[in-house]
Amino acid sequence: MRSLAAAAPPSTGTAAGIDLDHLSWSGVSTYNQCPKRFSYRYLEAAPEERKSAALIFGSAFHRAAEQVLQSRLEGRDLPDQASLLATYTGHWKEESDQAPEIVFAKGDDESTLLNLAERMLVAFLEHVRQEAQAEPQRRILALEHADRFRLLPETPPLEARLDVLELDGEDLLVTEIKTSKSRWNDQKVTEALPQLVVYAHALMPLLREIGATRIRPRFLIVTKAKAPVVQVLEPKADQRDVQRLREQLGEVWKGIQANVFPAREGWWCAACPFRVACQGR
Repeated sequence: MRSLAAAAPPSTGTAAGIDLDHLSWSGVSTYNQCPKRFSYRYLEAAPEERKSAALIFGSAFHRAAEQVLQSRLEGRDLPDQASLLATYTGHWKEESDQAPEIVFAKGDDESTLLNLAERMLVAFLEHVRQEAQAEPQRRILALEHADRFRLLPETPPLEARLDVLELDGEDLLVTEIKTSKSRWNDQKVTEALPQLVVYAHALMPLLREIGATRIRPRFLIVTKAKAPVVQVLEPKADQRDVQRLREQLGEVWKGIQANVFPAREGWWCAACPFRVACQGR
């Protein structure tokens, strides 16, 4: 790891006249959690001082999971456990070498996270194998598909990045892969539901292009447990959820335009990549 990077400059970005070519769901969520962090990341492109080990872990796990799905997409045999671990460790090294400082949760280190990744990848690999046997007609169309669309005329386009797109009969199936400490409950699903609403809007042109009749967004959760489980959830969104998303996006954009970037303290501050700059140390 390199030494601690220079602290980011004070958060003074102004939104008046700012030309953001798009917003992402991650950006909207960041603003809702802490507008000042949004300013550092998306307006000022401030250098990160540190990085959460959980973020690196999630990114490395996704890279290995993508290797499994890429094999299915190309009609090849699924990779073995050793190959997946090599992909995970390679991505972990790449990310950690670029991080000025890595912030681990209590009780975690690189070794414990590697052991966790191994268990989770075994569970994910078995899930993909079983699903391929149970749903042989399902066909992967794309991985890491990015698309932009405008939800409100007064805001920049929203960009959706979709982990997996599949065609299942006349259904366009879009799957977002998540890692989680535990199984998701109803409250967690409700909190994440706007992301599925974003996906549904982004995919409407593709739906018509391929002749599918409906979009089925879902979450695939891999738990970080001693015995990881894979949880597949297909929550339903209605027009009220769409309206809430519109209102949420509109409020975020009003805040950006009004140059409203206060710091909001919470549990997320411990691993914030701009903590030193924000606290003025």
